[in-house]
Amino acid sequence: MTPYGFFAAAGAVAAIAWLRRHHRAMGLTENEFWAALWLIVAGAVVGAKALFVALGWPHFASGELRFWADFGTGFVFFGGLIGAALAGGVFAWRRKLNFWRGADYFGVALPLGHAVGRVGCYTQGCCGGCAPHPVQLYESAGLLVIAWLTRRVLRAVNAGHVARGTAFCTYGLLYGALRLALDPLRSDGRPERFLGLSHQQGIALALLLAGAAGLAWLRRQRTTGPHDLSPTSAR
Repeated sequence: MTPYGFFAAAGAVAAIAWLRRHHRAMGLTENEFWAALWLIVAGAVVGAKALFVALGWPHFASGELRFWADFGTGFVFFGGLIGAALAGGVFAWRRKLNFWRGADYFGVALPLGHAVGRVGCYTQGCCGGCAPHPVQLYESAGLLVIAWLTRRVLRAVNAGHVARGTAFCTYGLLYGALRLALDPLRSDGRPERFLGLSHQQGIALALLLAGAAGLAWLRRQRTTGPHDLSPTSAR
């Protein structure tokens, strides 16, 4: 196994192990947990590959890259995040579960696992930064801080001080801000520009704004809206 593979696997194991330890607090049985996890992983893979193809379509159109032959080349984290969230939403809807209840725990596990995986990027040399910036390690450190902060928010959620979904939306806001700040330091090619932003920075900005809007909406719903946003809701 390559160092990249080791850290990627270690990050996944760390995130899954943390989630499994809290699966009952997420309102899931053992079987529901594993069913949800595999569906979310599938959604993440599809989303990550789909966004890579969309952003790199000229390379596929020219024949430089082939979808199946080069399937292992290129996945975009933001696409994986979107795909995973959609898959988790579908699972919660079909099982009549509280989506936000589980999402808050993913708001801790995602940056934790991602932080470990980014070390693998550094060892591989992918997603590199402009000299002398080890941008992968900057991001890894930032992700660990986000995991620590969202864990604190999760405690407030479970204590009933804030609404369910607050930890997950906090993760979205903070990670969007982190990527928005770090992407200008990357040297792996960001040629597409719109209003001075790369595609990835544009997505990061959208994630930041979505997180902020989600926090505002949850705060408003907690005081005036439905009771299923309450931390005391069973499902």
